[in-house]
Amino acid sequence: MSKSKTLLLITLCVVIYLLNPLHKNGKDTISCKSDVSYHWRKNQLDLLITQHLQDGKGILSISGILYDNDKAKAYLSKTVSFSYQQNGNFYYFRSELIMDSPQMTMSLSDQKRWLPDFFIDTNKPLLLKAMLYGNGAWIFYSENTPLFVCERSQ
Repeated sequence: MSKSKTLLLITLCVVIYLLNPLHKNGKDTISCKSDVSYHWRKNQLDLLITQHLQDGKGILSISGILYDNDKAKAYLSKTVSFSYQQNGNFYYFRSELIMDSPQMTMSLSDQKRWLPDFFIDTNKPLLLKAMLYGNGAWIFYSENTPLFVCERSQ
């Protein structure tokens, strides 16, 4: 095989590789991550949220630290596999499989205080609104309340 054919083949492979994420992260796909802090009185929950939604199936991972009076109280780390239906900007999630990390130390009562049932029990609903924000980010809402900005992940 000549050098030019080899170079052409390598170039073609690189182009296909580079275009592949564009196909996976298309118009109807949301793949993003977010850092967010929620405060309630003297408590704070810092979270890293990653999620991928495509073709009616999704995976959402949350990990973070719960603080009580500025002292670390518990660690949260779980992944939820879910199905969803989309109607415009509204997403109706239903939890299917919930996996808690072995490193998680957050009590069930703290989880129930901070998280919707969707993150705790299977077959629980969660209704969110996702609005495109700029080029490559979404704002997720619960009713009219913005919850977090999620930036496109590659």
